Amino acid sequence: MQSSKYYCFAGALALLCGAAQAASPPSAALAARLADFDGWVAQRMGAERIPGVTVGFSQGDVEWVKGYGYADVENRVPATAESSYRLASVTKPMTAVAILQLVEQGKVDLDAPVQTYVPYFPVKPFPVTVRQLLGHLGGIDAYRDSRVEQHFKEHKDTRQSIAVFEQFDLVAEPGTRFRYTSYGYNLLGAVIEAASGESYGGYMRRHVWGPLGMDATVMDDPDAVIAHRVRGYRLDGKEWKNAEFVDISSRFSAGGTRASVPDMLAFGRGVHAGKILSAASVAAMVQPMATRAGRLTNYGMGWEILPTGGRYAIAHGGQQPETVTYLYSFPSRKLTIAVAANLERVNPEAFVQRLFEVVTGEPWQLNTYIADAGAQRAYQVAQGLFEEGRAYVERTDQAYADAAATRAAFTHINRQALAPDAQAARAYIEAARHPAGGRVFLAAGASMARALRESGADLHQYSRGGALAFARDYVRLSQDAKAGTVPRFDPAFEQAIVALAASWDRTAAIAWPQAPATVAELDGRLRAAFRGQRAYPDFVPELQELAQASAARGEAEAALAASRLAVALYPLSDRAHALQGLTLLRAGKWESALAALRLALARDPLGAASPAALNLEAYRLKSSGAVTQGMAVLQAAVSLHPRDANLHDSLAEFYVEQGLRPQAVEAYRQALQLDPRYPGAVGARAAIIRLGGETKAQAP
Repeated sequence: MQSSKYYCFAGALALLCGAAQAASPPSAALAARLADFDGWVAQRMGAERIPGVTVGFSQGDVEWVKGYGYADVENRVPATAESSYRLASVTKPMTAVAILQLVEQGKVDLDAPVQTYVPYFPVKPFPVTVRQLLGHLGGIDAYRDSRVEQHFKEHKDTRQSIAVFEQFDLVAEPGTRFRYTSYGYNLLGAVIEAASGESYGGYMRRHVWGPLGMDATVMDDPDAVIAHRVRGYRLDGKEWKNAEFVDISSRFSAGGTRASVPDMLAFGRGVHAGKILSAASVAAMVQPMATRAGRLTNYGMGWEILPTGGRYAIAHGGQQPETVTYLYSFPSRKLTIAVAANLERVNPEAFVQRLFEVVTGEPWQLNTYIADAGAQRAYQVAQGLFEEGRAYVERTDQAYADAAATRAAFTHINRQALAPDAQAARAYIEAARHPAGGRVFLAAGASMARALRESGADLHQYSRGGALAFARDYVRLSQDAKAGTVPRFDPAFEQAIVALAASWDRTAAIAWPQAPATVAELDGRLRAAFRGQRAYPDFVPELQELAQASAARGEAEAALAASRLAVALYPLSDRAHALQGLTLLRAGKWESALAALRLALARDPLGAASPAALNLEAYRLKSSGAVTQGMAVLQAAVSLHPRDANLHDSLAEFYVEQGLRPQAVEAYRQALQLDPRYPGAVGARAAIIRLGGETKAQAP
């Protein structure tokens, strides 16, 4: 492999850049874009205080990997392509591959109860199968007392790792509820050992890592000497602290490995190239599973599966003490992107997205705002058809449905998604991508994509035109076709799409400024550009970053101005109102903040002011050192969603961190009163005892 070394700087943070490696060098044009990517990485690392990161891609015979910053801050050891990071949950797709290999060998039956291979695992009220474990549908719980289960210091073998959770009750009947859990994947590791007669690590070296040339991938072991091991860090405010030492052997087949970014790329490349699994197994692995009620989980066997900008993609992220990781693969494009960083709780996906744009020249995702409330449903339908249909055709040449089923899907969409009853139509649209909704978006969307391709259209062009261009071109195609030969949409939908697409054509090229701009400058520029338009770029994420950066610098008025501009430009957006609410909350304006968050909730009950979104925002603030602000977010969230047990539990954790023991006990009690069996219930009871709220004998 060729290599080069150079130095770069990001603001006050000096970044010693490690070796960039390539199996075949990128083209001159791509090399120039990668040089610009260096500057973006430096800026991102400086803004998020990331000590070290390694990022890379492989496409065809081209591979490029580069380290930035430090693998070891104290000793000024640079991060390089060879740096060895904890993989965390990126281990899971590797475990899934091993299971499917054993299925191919006739040693594992996907639909057999797990006790067939792990007889010491207690029998539960319902059988738990290997297939269900692969898709997180087995009812196995996750961490119940995270203060204990996520902080083990001692090394554990397989039997001891299973013992941690084997007595837990199931959280639901298998097949009825998706519950992401590392414990289920630990059970799969035990299945591998029993079926193969080898240790988990030994099997993986011989049958997965070795055949793919993943020589740097090992089981993480604090006693072993591991070449290029990075040190992990956490943030305390804006200051780096060494990560807490946690022995992760208890997560062995779910997140107990360590590897380099080139090895992550080799795994992604090897899976979609069919090097270690048959085509049939790969196809089964990347099919999203569904609950018994017919709801897609967006997870297959070891992979997250969700169309990305209308592209077929599989991915998995990882997060644990010392590390964050992300592996993204676009199999039909033979493109894999990987990133690993040694700072806890940072978002690694931004690196994947930016590198994808650099490599492909395509936007990761087109964010489109529809200013016409009456046309929003038409856009939501177009978006669903585009995401599901184009991704399917990118994945396979096989038709999804026959002509009769396809026409039935169009009929359903015309009658249900576009019906006058707006509330019923919204419910239909929300269900239309799921089996419970007949997967009509997939059936109709795949037919649309195939028809456009057969007419000579390049489906790649829709990465820039998006859902509106996709739907508009199909509408025109169907209107020009001989009557009855191509399914058509309702005329009102066709008119709305053509009008929205025309507006989008006029505004799509408007870009967020590369150079920093004041809110006043943005206000004048964007208001003028978007005036009178029905569809235009949605810059709420950029305004959110601007508001957050301003707030972090103590510029409260600038943050509020950014949030006001978001609402002015995007009044129908739940994210804009949530941004204003959170910014007002940070400025101490409680009543105004709650009013804005209620508006966001009214725009979309499952959106930016939902319990899950507000909980995530609180922990984002906490990870950046803003614990008090995070606690305020949770207090507002509890006010908006008083019956959500998990929010009360999270608020209790924040109270504990702030030394507010009575408030913590009360919040834990409230969570248990709302739902005695919510996922954190066991940990809550233990916390109440630990905080002196009651004795063991009194605990329910």
